[in-house]
Amino acid sequence: MPRLLASSAAKQIGSYSDQLNTRGSAKAAEQITIQTLETILTMAEDLDTYKNFLSPRLMDGCITLMQTIKCLIAVQPFSYEYGYLCLRILLFSLGTYMLLKSDDLELAIQNMIKSPEIETPLIFSSHVARVVQVQSQRDAQGLDCDSILGWGLDNRPLISPEHAKALVEILWDDRANLLKALMSTYTPALSGLLFLLWRYIYLDATLASPPALDMDLVKRITEIHFRCMLVATSDQGGPLLGIGDELCELIGITPGEGIKMFPKSEDSQTIFEAYIKRLDPTDTRIYAPPNILLVTILLELLVSNMGPGLEPLLPSVFAVTTRRFWTALTGKEEVQTMLLGSTGMMLEHFKSLLQANSRTNVLSQSVQKDILESFANNDLIDLAAAALFRLDADADESSPAIDLNYNFLKSLQTTFDKIGASHTPALLEECFRGYATDWLKVQHQINIRGMCMELHNSRNEAGQRRKRHYERCNGVWDSIARMLRQKDNIERARKSWSGCMFLRCQDPIGIDRKGAPYACSKCKAMPYCSSRCQAGDWVIGGERDPHCTNCQQFSNVFNPTDLVASFASLMKLL
Repeated sequence: MPRLLASSAAKQIGSYSDQLNTRGSAKAAEQITIQTLETILTMAEDLDTYKNFLSPRLMDGCITLMQTIKCLIAVQPFSYEYGYLCLRILLFSLGTYMLLKSDDLELAIQNMIKSPEIETPLIFSSHVARVVQVQSQRDAQGLDCDSILGWGLDNRPLISPEHAKALVEILWDDRANLLKALMSTYTPALSGLLFLLWRYIYLDATLASPPALDMDLVKRITEIHFRCMLVATSDQGGPLLGIGDELCELIGITPGEGIKMFPKSEDSQTIFEAYIKRLDPTDTRIYAPPNILLVTILLELLVSNMGPGLEPLLPSVFAVTTRRFWTALTGKEEVQTMLLGSTGMMLEHFKSLLQANSRTNVLSQSVQKDILESFANNDLIDLAAAALFRLDADADESSPAIDLNYNFLKSLQTTFDKIGASHTPALLEECFRGYATDWLKVQHQINIRGMCMELHNSRNEAGQRRKRHYERCNGVWDSIARMLRQKDNIERARKSWSGCMFLRCQDPIGIDRKGAPYACSKCKAMPYCSSRCQAGDWVIGGERDPHCTNCQQFSNVFNPTDLVASFASLMKLL
């Protein structure tokens, strides 16, 4: 009986499809209740009723119903549950049609049967995403991808051009409530909707006289797309990223260039909260960590919406983003050039977020400290150093790698210049004080790598390129210390530790008499000439106990800002 009711209700909604922009549409909404919509959505949980989503004109009918929900003058369907349920039915109907036309519907249903432990909408959604991926690839190859929507020459459209136009207007006019609704629950098969909106751009262009792209339409659909990417599940990420690249190309903007892609929205805070929630999800089964390329694109939306009142959210934005890039870098999730390019773009976005704020007001002391502690606690400087050491020091002047090196080092320096300029010197010195010894460690590595070359290559062009590369790296690294107000702390650390504390070290004064630039990361009290000696002292010790047994005691008495006062206490422990 429930199946018959759902099927009958789907047909009833389809019968109202021809009442778009008419007075009769309001009467239709009175006859289709929330309970009716919920009955239809039960078909998504029933393998035997998925084909009822193929009910004729069901999608057009849903658009007609969404258009009837008015709040004051504007159409705001997503301020009510009714509008969201209509959208959800549209997504299932559109996805089912796309699976049918790609001969994938039966396979999807079979997979639902084989995997009863997985919710059927999740399986359905992943199949729709694969279809969208294939169709996007067809477009990239110059093949037809509109026939699947019925927008070919001899096909009946799944959604008429008039209804597609109305759908874009509804999604755009109520985009703030739409984002809130999508954040509140899992929404399957968003990729099908966003594929349709992307292809509608070209359909609209062919209907114009003369045929031409409507750039206002392109910009609106691009922003809708970016908003949906904030809340899309991980199975939708691949196809949405590809469509996002196509939309960026249409509007002529490359992410990370510092050009705002969108006007600032009234719901900017919701956008920031959605970004933070997406990068730090509670349900990692559905929301796996997003691809770092997707992260750099999503940051564009934040940069466009940065403004007064959003500063307290910046520490969380910086924290979740930095952690995500650390995971990608250590896990080698992308090829080296992609990782480095994306990290450089991330730094550019951080700079833009701080830049946008500095134009309007000065950060409060508490917010400044929260931002700097976010950078320090999540090891932003070490992330930058790890990326710096992955640059190609032997890059030829005519190779793409030399451009990557230049752009990354430029982004690195200008970002930390902005961090230094946006915060008070006292807070900078305080928050990064503990990094002085680590800064020396990185500088030591830069110097060593600059010297590590075959003697017969030291004077040829290749050797000179390597030397120039590490000189540039050293210059940028020195600039970071200066902007973070750490030069005095670094000098004190350099003078205080003259030798390696590992008693079995074969060269305690270090290569080229550079001393011991490494230190125990826990207590900061024990200097070493290398990570090898640090590891050895932790487990072996030599003539005294291994450092692992007294590290906690050292951390209690050692104060890196007052080396002289804490020296006597350290000597007692030694």
